Amino acid sequence: MRNRLAPVGFGVIVLATLGAFFLIQTFKTAPPLLWAPLRPVPAAISPVGGRVCTSRSGKPLNYAETKLRLALSHSDNSVGVYIVNAANAGGGPVDTLTSGTPMVAAPGPAHPVQTQRDSRVFTWNGRLAGGQPAPAGTYYFRIVLAQQGRSIDLSQAPVEVFRQPPRPRILDVRVAGTGKSARQRTTAHAASASSAGPAVLTPPRGSVRITFTRAAYRRVWIDIYRTDVIGRPQLAVRLPVTDLHRSATTWNGEIGGQPAPAGTYLVGITAQNPACDQASWPAKLPPAPGSTPHAGVTIRYLSVTPPLTAASSGARATVAVASPDAGFAWHLRREGARRVLAHGSGPAASTVIRPRMPRRRAGLYTLTVRAGLERAVVPLVASQAGAKAAHAPLLVVLPLLSWMGDTPVDDTGSGLPATLAAGDPAVLRRPLVDGPPRGLASDAGLLAYLSSQHLHYQLTTDVALAEGRGPSLTGRRGVILADGERFLPQSLVGALQHFVRAGGSVLTLGTGSFTGVSHITGYPAAPVASAPRPTPVDPFGARRGSITPTGGQLITELNDALGLFTGTIAFSGFASYQPIQPPAGTTVSSAGVAGAAPAIVAFHFGAGTVIEVGLPNFGASLARNADSQALLANALRVLTARG
Repeated sequence: MRNRLAPVGFGVIVLATLGAFFLIQTFKTAPPLLWAPLRPVPAAISPVGGRVCTSRSGKPLNYAETKLRLALSHSDNSVGVYIVNAANAGGGPVDTLTSGTPMVAAPGPAHPVQTQRDSRVFTWNGRLAGGQPAPAGTYYFRIVLAQQGRSIDLSQAPVEVFRQPPRPRILDVRVAGTGKSARQRTTAHAASASSAGPAVLTPPRGSVRITFTRAAYRRVWIDIYRTDVIGRPQLAVRLPVTDLHRSATTWNGEIGGQPAPAGTYLVGITAQNPACDQASWPAKLPPAPGSTPHAGVTIRYLSVTPPLTAASSGARATVAVASPDAGFAWHLRREGARRVLAHGSGPAASTVIRPRMPRRRAGLYTLTVRAGLERAVVPLVASQAGAKAAHAPLLVVLPLLSWMGDTPVDDTGSGLPATLAAGDPAVLRRPLVDGPPRGLASDAGLLAYLSSQHLHYQLTTDVALAEGRGPSLTGRRGVILADGERFLPQSLVGALQHFVRAGGSVLTLGTGSFTGVSHITGYPAAPVASAPRPTPVDPFGARRGSITPTGGQLITELNDALGLFTGTIAFSGFASYQPIQPPAGTTVSSAGVAGAAPAIVAFHFGAGTVIEVGLPNFGASLARNADSQALLANALRVLTARG
């Protein structure tokens, strides 16, 4: 019996195997229920921030919704299309696109689907059945063929829903190959400075490595903005990132294939997530202070850093020069004159030059440095050497703090110029960029007039006077604060107040004086001026208003108990002025537009006298304006009079 059952069992197994084989072959050759490809387009959407973008094939595509083209291989009179949350597939659909819809069979892949009768397109707008945007996550289409009793999940072709735009950010900018970030790198372009600075490039040499946040981006661009310009930062170049698997790229300092102009640049980023929702960083231009600590690049071909103090006449000044690509030549002239007083040259390197100041007289000079097509001009100040100069009754103070504190240089690598005018702290041993400082010509005009009148004066800078270097207030009868003294060193405020209260006199010239007070630290190795503290009144209690047009009216004498306007009663040639309100009850002499606050005031302060002239470029006007000359002559008489 056992021998008979064994062959029968074997035969059953053989027949079952053959049946299964032929059944599988039938399934293999039978047409599928749905014609491929079943692929939603696009595969990522943003129901909140989606928009029309260009697809990778170059066609416009709406990323606020996704579309699925459905074609059946067998007709069905009750087709349902649903959206399912992949994280909760067993919880039922989150949206119904159609239900109980009849569809006829399509010809198949050999006959392209061309008509609405052959296929249908179902669109999901990324929202739930109640109309609210779907939560971020993965979803897929579920096709239900009710007549055939089949349900097909397209989980192999999911749709990603994004609810938030990308959050790209520049993390760091560093000179490629240095291993030092922008804020850590000490630049060789300021040879005498020890402060940290930004990544500095001299195209076409070198590049910077830009690191940004890693994410699933669809597209990324690096945005390079020029920030040392008037008004809003300007987009200089947009660089597409081609390798989206990396979170870093490089910039060689070129724009349109040409070396970028010298200046301060901020590295930003614009990115799209897979749903084409786009965001940029910084989100606002100009960015908030401190929001871009590692995103700066400085393009520099030539830099010249002048000293902050006066050199004695006949001595040598110390000037840091950096010219990485070309040798340089320099010439020394008295400001406003053509005659070359000294000249020299240097190699393509970071170096220090020491031009000798002319002998026997104080003066304001300009050092011009040329390297290839680049040119830089910086001021050099010479005080008069010798015992006689120590007893000069008049001390003229030049505004080095304002000149250096307002040159638009990025000290920290933020990609933004750090200037006192912007309310930033500023490194003072820094290159002077964008030509000679504002007000230099006016101050040179003042000194030229003093010399033409054979007046005995000594010359210094506000930084030197504040730090006790060179000529001091001791033994002086009068002090002139030259045009451009916008920011006063904190230690100089008390010194000037004490000087005037003790019987000295002070003359301030120009508009915009005494905007704020700054504290200098780190002198002399690495001097830094703190963010200026705005002051409602100047050191002597006077309050200055905004620059005001004269409207064609003359500035005329209002009262003159001090004899300040002897020989002139009106001032012509000034289109604007700065109103000055002296301390209450102290006015001695004043002149201005009738009915307005005066532009010129003189008042007592303790035992001394303060004269303030709020006329623009007053020093330059001395060369041609007889009224200005008469006013200065009278003011000097007050300044040099013995108390």
